[in-house]
Amino acid sequence: MAVSWPFDAVLTQDEHGNPQYSRAYSSDAIARILSRYFSNGVFLKPATSLQVVQHQEMTVLVKAGAANVNGRHFDEELDRVLTVQAAHAEMDRIDTVALRLNLEQSVLSIDLYVLMGTAAVVPQPPQLTRNASLWELGLANLFIAKGNADIPQHRITDTRMNSERCGLVTSVIGELDTTTLYAQVQSDLARFRQEEQAAFTDWRTLQSEAFETWFAQTRDTLAGDAAGNLLALIQQRAPVQLSALLPMSGWSATKPYRQTVAVPGIQSGDTPLADVALGATAQLAAAQLAAYMCIGRIDAGNGTLEATCYSALPDADIPLQLKVVR
Repeated sequence: MAVSWPFDAVLTQDEHGNPQYSRAYSSDAIARILSRYFSNGVFLKPATSLQVVQHQEMTVLVKAGAANVNGRHFDEELDRVLTVQAAHAEMDRIDTVALRLNLEQSVLSIDLYVLMGTAAVVPQPPQLTRNASLWELGLANLFIAKGNADIPQHRITDTRMNSERCGLVTSVIGELDTTTLYAQVQSDLARFRQEEQAAFTDWRTLQSEAFETWFAQTRDTLAGDAAGNLLALIQQRAPVQLSALLPMSGWSATKPYRQTVAVPGIQSGDTPLADVALGATAQLAAAQLAAYMCIGRIDAGNGTLEATCYSALPDADIPLQLKVVR
């Protein structure tokens, strides 16, 4: 059915002489029209709109703010306190503070809820429900550490700007999809790395040829044993490739956050060059990159690696690729 609006209603009378108005509008029709003008998400004015922050014990506070969900408006004028279920005794979990549009006839509202995640060795945020009756936006993820009786601020991850979980309200120009932006940046970075790698490969080939020429000349002037010893010494300087995994659940509970993992082959005198091994999807890679940026120091031991985060706590597993030159 076609809908056109707004037009003034005309006051008439029904067959019994009762007053009635023409051009009644359905809320579904109005919501459908408004959804063409405003994307789903939070109105980020002020910047604290619907921000989730630490409160007392197993509660969090949601700041006053507004949002749009499928063309329907939510406006909370006061700060709200939400209660979180007690922590699991032996495993961590991740809960989500969500804004839920409920179109069931007995409800017809938008309100705040805490979605309880599943306790696990490597916990994941709960899935958001999005169907014809229910539609949820994830405002923040809460890392509920095993056995803890409170939720400190560093365990609260703001997801309002995550386009897949929530996002910010934008108008006619279109949605600000940070996931797409990240994918474009990664593509540009990959192309840059490829070009730089090609240039480096050419340079390395030239250097290798020059070295081989020099070594052949040197070998001719040295005795056989001396040349062999020199070759063995050079080969000892070849870089050693290693890998490590820093699980999200392995960090200490207080600052500075530390964890130690086993890395076979590494030695206490090594100074490893470390980089994050990004996952295949843009969402996973973005989470891993953000977590890796929290690391402030990496120290090698005999068969172990200790990582330290001085301020923020990583909220994702961090796969590392290491290079050691001895």
